[in-house]
Amino acid sequence: MSSALDLAGALRGASPDDLLRRLTGRVLRASSVDDAFDLAETLLDPSSVRDVLSRLDRVELLVLQAARTPGDVADLAARVDASFDVAPAAVAAAVDHLVDLFLVVRDGERVATLDAVADRLDDDRELAAERLGAERPPVVLERVEDVDRDAVDARSAERLYAVVIEVAEILRALDRSPARELAKGGLALPETRRLAEAARVDVDDVATLLRITARAGLAASGPDGWATAPDAADWLASSWPDRWESLTRAWLASLPSEILAVLHERVETSWGEALTEYATWAYPAGGAWVGERLTAFARAAQLLGLTADSAPTSAAVALFREGPEAARRCVAELLPDAIEQVYLQHDLTVVAPGPLAPSVDTRLRVVADVESAGLAATYRITESGVQLALTRGETAESLRAFLSGISLTGIPQPLDYLIQQSAERHGRFRVASAAGPDLPEGTASVVSAVDRASIDTLEVDQALAPLGLQRLDGLRVASRFERETVFWALSDERYPVVVVEADGTPAPPPARRRPRRPAPVEPRDQLREMIERLRAGAEATTETTDRAWIARQLDAAVKARLTVTITIAMPDGSEAHLEMEPTGIGGGRVRGRDKKSDVERTLPLSHVVAVASGS
Repeated sequence: MSSALDLAGALRGASPDDLLRRLTGRVLRASSVDDAFDLAETLLDPSSVRDVLSRLDRVELLVLQAARTPGDVADLAARVDASFDVAPAAVAAAVDHLVDLFLVVRDGERVATLDAVADRLDDDRELAAERLGAERPPVVLERVEDVDRDAVDARSAERLYAVVIEVAEILRALDRSPARELAKGGLALPETRRLAEAARVDVDDVATLLRITARAGLAASGPDGWATAPDAADWLASSWPDRWESLTRAWLASLPSEILAVLHERVETSWGEALTEYATWAYPAGGAWVGERLTAFARAAQLLGLTADSAPTSAAVALFREGPEAARRCVAELLPDAIEQVYLQHDLTVVAPGPLAPSVDTRLRVVADVESAGLAATYRITESGVQLALTRGETAESLRAFLSGISLTGIPQPLDYLIQQSAERHGRFRVASAAGPDLPEGTASVVSAVDRASIDTLEVDQALAPLGLQRLDGLRVASRFERETVFWALSDERYPVVVVEADGTPAPPPARRRPRRPAPVEPRDQLREMIERLRAGAEATTETTDRAWIARQLDAAVKARLTVTITIAMPDGSEAHLEMEPTGIGGGRVRGRDKKSDVERTLPLSHVVAVASGS
């Protein structure tokens, strides 16, 4: 076996890029590390070692046990194969992984398990070599045959479509108002319920769907809470299969390597209890994570339409065998083609007999409220929706052209009447920038109406109280806010409002201003900072730093009661080698027992030029 002294030497010689790649797989306190010895001690801390052992599979644990007696890969493969049928290539791959995780040290062809790692192996009887080699894997389940897979695909088809609808509704809800996050993490319960109602899902599924959404880069948590990301608009405009692929691709990329390893072995069998049994066998020390991670994985897979009753779909098999594009092709065959025509009814409802094309859906939502979303969605056109469309630049003629273009039943008379009446009423409220000497100080905009009753309504509307409206005369009120702010406040409350210039001519509706969020503070990359400190120390080759390194090596040997080989510079310029067990350092000297002569010796540190592990 090998000690912290060997690990510190390997760490000191590793390149910064290599360290960064390898240390991402370990849990450590980077802020407390200043040199290679600090890092070695941190990596060999019992809690850190237990954490990484929990993520090793059975073969890697067997190799770790075999390497307690140093040897080359062939030696280790022979020892492992004696109790467990493992291919030499698998042993070699396991050794590479264990080296990357700093659990074994490689010196040329020789591989040895670190002493501190071996101690942690001894803490758990389940990790004994005999126990690891004796337990056989659970019986391989029967594969889901193609005929059964067709039935599974049929059951999952609705779920494939539902998930993109649910994510779309969550995005629209976040766009209307960010979702407040608790200081300790997670959404506030009222926000969770709001998103659940918008997406028409169980409250318990909101967190999973939001994680899927965030991983796809469609939403993110910021100072104002969870809000949509810039890519959300493009995603909403894409096709249903493309939407599904982007969600699933991001989810796949986020899966832990342990889950992927298990699925690689059992992807075509049940993903339910049997998968958990296999994962428990494959990761003997993974009791802390196997159940929790697989439960979260299974629920996300079900929501994405990758399973039906725990059986993987064709898309799921294609996803893990061939990748997201192959899975998308499977999904495209299961989802119905998008349609662009609907039924307009006399009660102002709109019925889509299939998945509506995103461009049609987006424009229809301006004039209509969604009553039910799904493969056959229903909408209801409202006066407030028509007013909002007019506010955003539509006209009675453009609305009629749009609706007649998508309608299979023409435009019913009640709908035509609603459009005409709404267009005639539109502009009953006009907001303009303040102009004129007779306005109160601080006035930024003025709202005018066609009659006194309309102005009275504005004054008593509590939703508009933040605008601080002040009566000027029978047909006007003033506000200290700019006309754009006042316009959107009235528009959001469904008032038929338009923007006008100072001379009364209509102006285009202003772009909505989003609250300006402060730029997020980039989190410190403590791991990279630590590696920079190590590199600076390694590059400093002054006599002082070399002496400090030798002192740290000897101090480590004293603590671990190790035998080391000390190289001593002699007065005649030659070097002598002494095999010694250091017992103390102080006053510029090192004390210890000479292993060859079995006597105590004291050596000046200034004469020690190198320290290496003993034979």
